[in-house]
Amino acid sequence: MLVFMWQRLKNLLLSFQTYGALSPDLRVRRQVNRALRDRPSLNVEQWYVAHCQPQDIPYDVASFAYTHLEKYSGLNFARVVPSDRLDEDLQWTRVCWFDWAVSLCDDVLDEFGVDISDSFDEMSLDTVGDLLLALNDSLNPDVGAIPHTDLSFHNDVPSSQKL
Repeated sequence: MLVFMWQRLKNLLLSFQTYGALSPDLRVRRQVNRALRDRPSLNVEQWYVAHCQPQDIPYDVASFAYTHLEKYSGLNFARVVPSDRLDEDLQWTRVCWFDWAVSLCDDVLDEFGVDISDSFDEMSLDTVGDLLLALNDSLNPDVGAIPHTDLSFHNDVPSSQKL
């Protein structure tokens, strides 16, 4: 009986360690949000017009990304721009739960009725713009007439506002 109780306590302690390793780093999240404060805050419509409409990303995809990516990251997406690098600028893997990509795939399925879980590869994404284009390509595969390599998200923030 004592061995069983000890094992349960040990499992509980290991669970807390694992939880800490897999949960967002709230200190880093606050730092990134603080750095974003110098940028203009755009509502979803303004964000769409400024960042997504020029790239032919539909409003429903932009709106989904704006709200859901903020939910996964805890970052103020009103101030995020497509040229922000996920890990270098936004510390994405540190501010999100470890399974944010699974949540994204589940939410895409719920919202759009499209299962992107087999094709979505978060490791291949460098910027928020890459993520937007990958999401759009997954949801609108027939629209691929525009080669996205010709599209540029890299000059949408003055250097004084870069993170």
